[in-house]
Amino acid sequence: MKEKQKRASVLLAMVLLCAYPHFSAKAQQPATAPYRLELNADKLGIDISPTLNGIFFEDLNYGNDGGISAQLIQNNSFQMYNVPGSAEVGPDNKKFPEFSKSPTDIYSWTVVSAGGAGGSVTLVDNKPLVTYKKLYNFDEKDQYDDALKYKQYCAQITIDKAGEGFGLAANGFGINSNGQERQGFYYANNTQTPSIAVNAGAKYDLGLYLQGKGYNGTITVYLQDTSGKRNSNTLTFKKLNDNWKKFTGKLAAQRSVDSRLVVVGTATGTFYLDFVTLVPEASQLWQAGKAGDFRRDMLEALEKLHPKFMRFPGGCASEGSNYWGQYFWKNTIGPVEERIGIRNHWGYWTSQHIGFYEYLKMAEALGAKPLPVLNNGVTCQFARRSYIAPLGTDEEKKRFYDIYVKDALDLIEFCNGDASTEWGAKRVAMGHPKPFNLEHLGIGNENSGDAFWERFDIIYKAVKGKYPNINVISTSGAGGSGKEFDANYSIIDQKYPVSIVDEHYYSTDEWFYNNTHRYDREKVRGNQGNTYNREKPTRVFVGEFANNRTNNAYVSTLAEAAYSTGLERNSDMVVMAAYAPLFCKKGFSKWGSNLIWFDNRGLWRTTNYYYMSIFASNIGNKAIGISPFYKTVDQSEDTKVYTSPTIDTQTGTIYLKVVNAEALAKETTIALNGTGNGKYKAIMEYLTSEDTSVKNQGSQNFYASAPDVKAFSYNEAITPQTKDLGIVSGSLKVTLPVNSVCVIKLVKAK
Repeated sequence: MKEKQKRASVLLAMVLLCAYPHFSAKAQQPATAPYRLELNADKLGIDISPTLNGIFFEDLNYGNDGGISAQLIQNNSFQMYNVPGSAEVGPDNKKFPEFSKSPTDIYSWTVVSAGGAGGSVTLVDNKPLVTYKKLYNFDEKDQYDDALKYKQYCAQITIDKAGEGFGLAANGFGINSNGQERQGFYYANNTQTPSIAVNAGAKYDLGLYLQGKGYNGTITVYLQDTSGKRNSNTLTFKKLNDNWKKFTGKLAAQRSVDSRLVVVGTATGTFYLDFVTLVPEASQLWQAGKAGDFRRDMLEALEKLHPKFMRFPGGCASEGSNYWGQYFWKNTIGPVEERIGIRNHWGYWTSQHIGFYEYLKMAEALGAKPLPVLNNGVTCQFARRSYIAPLGTDEEKKRFYDIYVKDALDLIEFCNGDASTEWGAKRVAMGHPKPFNLEHLGIGNENSGDAFWERFDIIYKAVKGKYPNINVISTSGAGGSGKEFDANYSIIDQKYPVSIVDEHYYSTDEWFYNNTHRYDREKVRGNQGNTYNREKPTRVFVGEFANNRTNNAYVSTLAEAAYSTGLERNSDMVVMAAYAPLFCKKGFSKWGSNLIWFDNRGLWRTTNYYYMSIFASNIGNKAIGISPFYKTVDQSEDTKVYTSPTIDTQTGTIYLKVVNAEALAKETTIALNGTGNGKYKAIMEYLTSEDTSVKNQGSQNFYASAPDVKAFSYNEAITPQTKDLGIVSGSLKVTLPVNSVCVIKLVKAK
């Protein structure tokens, strides 16, 4: 028996040597550790895609308003009333309207009456602040009552008895006061609880528009906490007239407590209020506000991911769930007062305070290539495609061109055109003379079927005809396999081989472990017998992936990291990849797993986030040769360890990614072949945890101001650690921790 085992071990070693031609002869030398790995730095492999690691920002889970947007007033333009395309949602026996149905129920605002004051507040539509521009002529027959989209409401405040002040208070973006009861049903929160998370000593820039109707009093504005105590200085505005006038000022918070913004009149009469904004002063914003009104901590977290591209604003959010929810970029640029908000796909209001222009500046400031996704006239298939832009007549075809095709062409011009072009001039006028250098454009999302491909074809041909260098992103559908996947790829192979295919998959740990070789050269793609053929121009964009079964438990990090080594090893085919969703506000989750969880005051980076940050900041431009990770006792491969090595050919720095997906520490010798007698400073950055059920974000309903939460912190249980491995030459010894994601960095030393 022992002789048979010995012969089997020898045969296995020969197989390993044949299967990995870069395996060094040193592998036959006596090993000094239970495990061994061979690197071959002089055996260069594929070019590593320079855009492999990126981010996908979708306006989901309150990611924009109430999230990355630092503008703190929900329903700041009073548009969350009688919203077209909204619904009543929730359990069958307890339905809730997404938005206000009554003009006296002002969403997220509370009537304030102090010292015996009295009066009335109602929304009116006869005092428009601006004239919304109708940039899209969808609905000439008015079958959708399009005029509803262009109505503007403001608050009419009539004071019958002045007392100590009568008016309105803005409560902010709310907390989820009902806990798990509301998870997954709806997002919008008509909160009557002060929830503006101000910080002591910080100043906040206030802006609001006022108009009088024979009103001779003053308007006072201040912050007030949940007990009714003032929490800032008081601003006083006067001399209202019959025209809208913008008033500004600064409010300095006195205490770090949740507050609301109070706007009250001090005399009898009527005044009107519209477009109220409250934004932390520039010093409190990301990059001092240079890219826009972005929340600092959330964007700083994105910086640490070192993204090379940024896909936005969806996903499903880019398509909308119905006619009214369609997303059109031209409605999101220009003066913020003129931008047209919508009920977005995920059931809450998008004000467009952060619109396409800000997204583009955000990507630029992150050092990421922009990858916008445009609506193609087919609303989200998971919302049953309630609207498909008609193409039945010449008139309808022209309208499709004027709306959807020109949206794509004009966006490219807006991003890349100079001041002599119509849309390039608009970008220049907004303060960005340099082009955004758009290279990638997504058309639709997770789509399939004749209706989609007919409309995709029209837009694709128009874009490639005018801008042949733009990379058009097509789609394989909503899953990584199946009839839809195969049908879409069949169409792409025949008609759109010069495209990048967006693949999405959300699955289990087992799926990710089993698919670490998904994009290897010889692997079959789908069930049609084709491979991911490098000889053809088609490339892959893994636009959305995540284990969505474990709620960001550490166990999912091991599986995803293992899978990501396969993406890197095959980044001659997979040119971009991004986790999804990116952000989730605690208490308003539609999705089980999210890269970063946050609330009104802080955030939690998941271990999924940390492995991505480590991987993205440690990557070369070329793959190098590597052996299997094997046990020295019998030369057998350890199938619980996943690896990917790269080198920076300019500096000579070597990066080795190693995932030890087993609750066993592994003492390992790493042979550094092809490095001559050169010396390297070796550093290991890693994550590890014996308990793989740990979640950095804790429970779903643990967040600042949450009901019944007493002791509170933003502590993260598992964070990256760094170990200095010293100066090495020829080989190094390292112990891979249990359940670990590691990057070993070898920097040339003198």
